[in-house]
Amino acid sequence: MNGNDLGRTRPVPPRAWGSRNESARLPAGHSLPALGAAFDTIPRAREIFRALDSAEQKPVVYLIRGRSETGKSTLLSAIRARLRARGIPLADDPTTRASDLLARSALVVDDAHTLGRRELESLCATIESRHCTVVVATRPHPHDRALRTLTDIAARRGRVVDLRALGVVDIAPFARELGMMVPRHVATHIHQQTAGIRGGVVAALDAARSTRTDAGTAALDAAIATWARTLLDDLPPELWETLVVAAVGTGLDPGELTETLGIPADLAQDHIDRVRATALVTDADLLLAPAVGGLRTLLGDRTFLAVQRTLLNARLDAGLLRDHTALLLAESGVRDPRLAEFLSGAADKAGAASARYYAAAAAAGAERDRIALRWAEAAARAGDSDTALRLAEPMLIRTDLSDTDLASAVRVCAGVLTNRGLVGRAAQLYSWLGAHRVGADWSIGATVLYLAGDAEGAEAMTASASRWPPTEATARDRLIVAALAHSMRAGSSDDDVASAVSELIQATHAGDFAALPCGPETIATLLCLGTGQPRRAEDALNRAVAGSTRADAATHGRQRVLAAWTAMLGGDEFAAAATCAALDTDALDDRDRLLAFGLEVGLARRTGDRTALAAAWQRGRALLDEVTADLLALLPIGELWLAAIELDDERRVTPLVEAASTLVSGLGEPPAWATVLRWYGIRAALAREDIAVVTERAGQLAQTGEHLARTLAAAGQIWARVRGGEVEVESVRESVRALHGAGMSWDAAALASEAARASDGPASTQGSSAQGLRELARMVRADSKPQELPATGKARDTATVDPAAVLSDREREVVELVLLGLTYREIGARLYISAKTVEHHVARIRRRLGARSRAELLSMLRAMGHGSLLV
Repeated sequence: MNGNDLGRTRPVPPRAWGSRNESARLPAGHSLPALGAAFDTIPRAREIFRALDSAEQKPVVYLIRGRSETGKSTLLSAIRARLRARGIPLADDPTTRASDLLARSALVVDDAHTLGRRELESLCATIESRHCTVVVATRPHPHDRALRTLTDIAARRGRVVDLRALGVVDIAPFARELGMMVPRHVATHIHQQTAGIRGGVVAALDAARSTRTDAGTAALDAAIATWARTLLDDLPPELWETLVVAAVGTGLDPGELTETLGIPADLAQDHIDRVRATALVTDADLLLAPAVGGLRTLLGDRTFLAVQRTLLNARLDAGLLRDHTALLLAESGVRDPRLAEFLSGAADKAGAASARYYAAAAAAGAERDRIALRWAEAAARAGDSDTALRLAEPMLIRTDLSDTDLASAVRVCAGVLTNRGLVGRAAQLYSWLGAHRVGADWSIGATVLYLAGDAEGAEAMTASASRWPPTEATARDRLIVAALAHSMRAGSSDDDVASAVSELIQATHAGDFAALPCGPETIATLLCLGTGQPRRAEDALNRAVAGSTRADAATHGRQRVLAAWTAMLGGDEFAAAATCAALDTDALDDRDRLLAFGLEVGLARRTGDRTALAAAWQRGRALLDEVTADLLALLPIGELWLAAIELDDERRVTPLVEAASTLVSGLGEPPAWATVLRWYGIRAALAREDIAVVTERAGQLAQTGEHLARTLAAAGQIWARVRGGEVEVESVRESVRALHGAGMSWDAAALASEAARASDGPASTQGSSAQGLRELARMVRADSKPQELPATGKARDTATVDPAAVLSDREREVVELVLLGLTYREIGARLYISAKTVEHHVARIRRRLGARSRAELLSMLRAMGHGSLLV
């Protein structure tokens, strides 16, 4: 073996994080290396090895300095092995005189910080003699005069190497040295728990070596906690109380430690040096989180809290208590009136962390009744709806509350209920509160009542607006109410809808709307989608997102759901599906989950994939019992209605459909909201083949006189005639173009496709009409999909592509649908071509690829990367 390779781990292929039976994955003759025997991430390790190789000509001196568990002893073991392999005699007694050491010998001393003064003086003399190679390892003790002398001499005669903790970016390379691979998020978690101390990282990786991927990080946390507890057990008990101070994160100051622990100043400084040299305290003097539980167990709760309480009093008396320190003290279990008061004041200015501060204040002994309302509002802003409702609801029955506080409690409860899809219950709260007590929250109350379909109650709330000044703080709420009022007009025109959308977009830039039951960007997007303006919806949502200052998970999830709806109704189902697939629906509020549910079944219905539709329906159908109908639920209710009919489960969604119909009827059938629901009613009747109901509903829709309603009514009547086998090509063309112009591109293409199938026949004129309608359907779909921008950067080298693998756009569409399992007839209906044409495409692709069977063709297409697109 080459000497330069000593200490390097054997070349083991990196193993995957958490995989089991790793020995079965390794080549013969290889085994997983011992954890901790990796040196590439130790500063100057290779330099030290190279220097030792030349030590025969000139003795070298190295002082290796680092905290506990940073790899000093491991490195010294490798150094000893290297020196022995070269035949160099070793000594480890620091009192050995230089004259007693053999020529070419080496003195290797570990844990120099434990040596007495005489031993350190002898070691210094040996280094000064330059008679032999000396390698010393020690922990840093900056206030120990003898160790400082040793360090100065080592620096003058050789080198001092400081071993640092691993950074986040170092953990993955360190693991690779040990023949392992860890994902970035696991490396980040390990670093958070260990501060990058090698001993802790090794303990975590050792646990990861035998942990399944699905076991998460629980096994790692347990291993790190065990490692920390072992270090605590080995630590002198007189240092435990110093670690309690470090657990609070106040920093370690000798004067404060003297006051807190009642020890002399020189002893306090010694304690600080010693705990800083352990692996348990970070560079910021903070005790590692996994060590806190073990320390508390060793000391006992009484002693642990007594030290913290003494520290609290010292900080309060000196006026040096910091917000975060107070938070940690309260969360540790310290109860104190002054601490509770301090945290209550800090919570008011803690921003996103306010709810946590209020909870800590309550834990420290603050009167819950006094902070409950502010705590509830903070919890609502933080997305903790359970805590917000738990705190706010009991306030509704209190008789000592002012009207202002009562209105605030109602606002919190109504916001939670609205996000849970229970707008009706939220509206009941505002009806109970009444216009005489709602105060400055009149606009929020009116918003909730409008969404619940109670226009009369909303107008009563609005009537009290003149009693309150139009301040900047209420501008946003006033804009939302004005927009809803515009959209509620029975004879609302396109101008009214445009005005409402403009006001809603203005509201998104008017300030933080965290306390609102519903954000203006949600209302604006759904209003545009419901009135056949997907492009306007996209613009409104993009502007709202760009101007939003909120970055919480709930807001982000809602924006993604709305973006996917906009893409789907705008004709870009592929983008909608990609966004939908990335959603974490479990993290959404029930109202947003209903939107996501409607989106998922809508996409499955548009692909014609009944299996996917049934699977989506089963996943979300339980939600139908948990939400109620409101204005913002009309679109998902409509999609769920059509899906339920296709799956023969219409009774499951009937209560929601009837409630939605009653709601818009109660509002006087405002076209801005009612038209889309009535269109879904026409489509539902078509799905049930109930032509008489289609005609009846289309006639009712046409009576509104509004442009979109007339367009949809005419389309419904023509569709009914197509179902009856009566295809008037020009009427169909006109209706398809009108639907497309109204933003209903998918419906327009579906009508054209169905009319083409109905008119398909042997006669040349019929065949020509069918072909023309299919072409029209293709044009509608192509026009609705976003145009692809030319690729930037390096041009694709087409010379390297196998010509047989290059498919035309039409062929790619065909193979995607073939791989979905659709029949030739179903594919033809989707692509607006005949089944015979589909068959010709498949045969041509099969010949080009040289597939000998259909199964082989499908396998080859999947290997080429097809089968993942939504077309």
